[in-house]
Amino acid sequence: MKPKLLFLAPQNPYPPIDGGKISIYYPVKYLSRFFEIYFITPVKQLDENVDKAIKHFQNIEVKYLPVVKNTDDKIIDLLKNAFNKIPFKWYKYYSNDIYDLCEKLIVKEDIRYILTSAPHMALYAVKLKKLNPNLKIYLREHNIEFSLVEQFINLAKNPVYKLIGIWQIKKTKLLEQKYWELFDKIFFISDYDYEIAKSLRPDLISKFYVLYDGFEVNKICDHEEFQNSFIIPTNINTIQNQISVKWFIEEIWIPSFNFIKKNNLILSITSGSESEWKKVLGIYNLEQFNIRFLGFIKNFDEELCKHKYVISPTIMGSGLRLKILHSMASGKVIFATGYDVKTVKAFKDMHNIVEFNNSVEFMEKIKIIEENKSLFNTLSKNAVETIQKYFNWDHYAKFIFENFTGGKT
Repeated sequence: MKPKLLFLAPQNPYPPIDGGKISIYYPVKYLSRFFEIYFITPVKQLDENVDKAIKHFQNIEVKYLPVVKNTDDKIIDLLKNAFNKIPFKWYKYYSNDIYDLCEKLIVKEDIRYILTSAPHMALYAVKLKKLNPNLKIYLREHNIEFSLVEQFINLAKNPVYKLIGIWQIKKTKLLEQKYWELFDKIFFISDYDYEIAKSLRPDLISKFYVLYDGFEVNKICDHEEFQNSFIIPTNINTIQNQISVKWFIEEIWIPSFNFIKKNNLILSITSGSESEWKKVLGIYNLEQFNIRFLGFIKNFDEELCKHKYVISPTIMGSGLRLKILHSMASGKVIFATGYDVKTVKAFKDMHNIVEFNNSVEFMEKIKIIEENKSLFNTLSKNAVETIQKYFNWDHYAKFIFENFTGGKT
């Protein structure tokens, strides 16, 4: 008989169409092989999409129990947060209805383990363990959250936003480390975040683990299919993506444009329309720099394979970028900033990924790869092998099972 696991996540992950949803959906799917899972998330409303999710999870033997809780940002809730020790971005996920359901399930089903997929849902696990000291509670850190708030403060130009950030970071940094103390084990998805945690709390090192997310390989691209172009897979609605794309265009692409134009290279950007991106970027003459906008992509695997190179221009954020895993799994040669490369020890410059931090480095490495087809093919092959070796959902599920139960799969 499988042990019982309560899995808490901040959103309905079905269908798994973006990084946040994928990092919830696949752990649930693969862990269901080893655990009887009771899966709880807040949802804005019970609608057709939620019904589809419930039925889908039933088919993979997961009991999905969504609870109505609107987690949209509201000014009034932000103001009320002045009197709360829990950061606004976390407390908005708390619901008495969710807590009561968790408490009843633990008693009725004799659940021994709780996996919390983000600090946003950690308060439930902490309160439940107070009532049930024998419960084992585990936290997955997708990002070190307070580092994101620090970056927001550094980049915010609006003095009101900056003040709100300073106010929230004190709460976030204090409570995030308090959660590390209270949880039995904490899993970080990147080596970089793991090292930050160790430096901050060396007294808790025995609780800290690195556990890379997996990736299901859907399609390995045929090298004869692609155009002579770069693609930035991104989401226009995320502030860190807007900042990173703007930096890449202004600091890397445009300064390199003489070489780019001479070699007929094109840059494609996903998500928003041309007018939306121009407004976000504040740059209106992008056509003359061989830049085009693809809008929303229905079949991302198909689109990815059309392009010779992938760009990950990250200059802020935390954790591990899904677009890097997706691109490497597809056999793409991916150019990534040092910010991305340092997240995982398995990433090696000019072995399975191409690191750049300025326009000179970017141009030099393009020239080397363009003139050496064998190197291009080796980078592609090594990228796929890296995903297969280190980013495997089967390994992920087995690792969690053995760490939780002490048993062997």
